Amino acid sequence: HSPKNTLTDNTANSNSDNGIYLLYSSNNNTLTNNTANSNSWGGISLSSSSYNTLTKNTANSNSDNGIYLSSSSYNTLTDNTANSNSDNGIYLNSSSKNTLTNNTANLNDRDGIKIWLSSNNFLTNNTANSNKKYGIYLFYSSNNILINNISCFNEK
Repeated sequence: HSPKNTLTDNTANSNSDNGIYLLYSSNNNTLTNNTANSNSWGGISLSSSSYNTLTKNTANSNSDNGIYLSSSSYNTLTDNTANSNSDNGIYLNSSSKNTLTNNTANLNDRDGIKIWLSSNNFLTNNTANSNKKYGIYLFYSSNNILINNISCFNEK
């Protein structure tokens, strides 16, 4: 439980777990221009956390997801990069009412952007290219709005 923090220009690389992890009502935080690469778990993870703003962060080459939201709502992700991760680039799991704009999720070992059991999310101008599964994958998800996203050269 860590509300109302600002994380800017931090490096969280090569850790044995997540690079940056907000959990259990870590609400109203701002993460800007952080780097979370090559971690043994995920790059940036939010669990049961809402009203956070993630802008211009990099989460590349992690052993799990680049950016992962679980049971997290009303978050805004803008201009983030999540490339070359061993799982998904950006993964929303049981998360609703989030806004994803101008994010890049390329060259991931699974999906570029995965929306799973999640509703009422808004995705615009995101790029998800050359992923080993789907560029943008929605499963058991409803009422999501996708506008002007690019998804090319994915294997499925």
